[in-house]
Amino acid sequence: MDRSADPHETADPHETADPHETADPHETAGPTGTAGPVPERPVAEDWLALREAADAAAREDSRFLLERLERHWAAAAPAGAPGAEEPVVVVDLGAGTGANRAWLSSRLPGPQRWVLLDHDDRLLEQAVAAARADGAEVEPVHAGVEELADVLARHPGRRRLVTCSALLDLLTTAQIGQLARVLRAESVPALLALTVDGEGHPDPPHPLDARVLGAFEDHQKRGELAGTEAVALTMDALREQGMVVDAAPTPWWVADQPWAQPLLERFLADRADAAVEHYPELEPEAHAWLRTRLVDVARGRLRATVGHADVLGLPPED
Repeated sequence: MDRSADPHETADPHETADPHETADPHETAGPTGTAGPVPERPVAEDWLALREAADAAAREDSRFLLERLERHWAAAAPAGAPGAEEPVVVVDLGAGTGANRAWLSSRLPGPQRWVLLDHDDRLLEQAVAAARADGAEVEPVHAGVEELADVLARHPGRRRLVTCSALLDLLTTAQIGQLARVLRAESVPALLALTVDGEGHPDPPHPLDARVLGAFEDHQKRGELAGTEAVALTMDALREQGMVVDAAPTPWWVADQPWAQPLLERFLADRADAAVEHYPELEPEAHAWLRTRLVDVARGRLRATVGHADVLGLPPED
């Protein structure tokens, strides 16, 4: 599709994003009950690649959480104490193509051993290949949140970490509670990154923004999914388990960066598709909104902030 076309012409928004092939798996996956976050659609590798630069820039705002984590480890295993020189065991939930490991590994202290969990063997193979190319010690596990307790039991140690990126909104309230209980029972800290929180907006505004983006948020929270309430639900669940909790806003700021245009195009198309999937009667308005917004992107006049947050949960010191 010609993305500079007039918004009133007959461009088909589904030429931009086929909802069965390119929808963001982290924002359109279906409810999973207690069986784990298995997406309805295969994880779209191109979406993970498109968002990687925005994610990396956003996470720079949460560096102070890593400092708190390092202080926790130093107190739990002081220099010279048993386990102090062992590699940090990092369990990455929903590892995808390994972008979380790629960003985090150079920012954690000392040697590390990564355990990558995902339900998608194809993505897991890519993540493992990238990790080994970087010289990382890595173990793939075809699993999800529901197997975290077993994974941690197989990897004891004084310095461990559970982490994920852009995953919590896919979980149900029950799964978030289960995650918090496992972390407390195993006395393991967690760094849970880049969860969408519903904040942010496109600029300039459009009369249909509230209707389409509101429908998208409803789609995120369908069934028992936490959606944009995931940050608050996770912090509450961790505190209920006696964990010490902190958080940092990590919004995307998408403007005129080299990666901005393709990311915005995909971001908008996914939201329109999800809105229509949730409310089919919204189709004419959502498609009109998308056509106009894609023209805004093509002409360089659309900016967007997309709210995310990073959450750190630390077990209480004994």
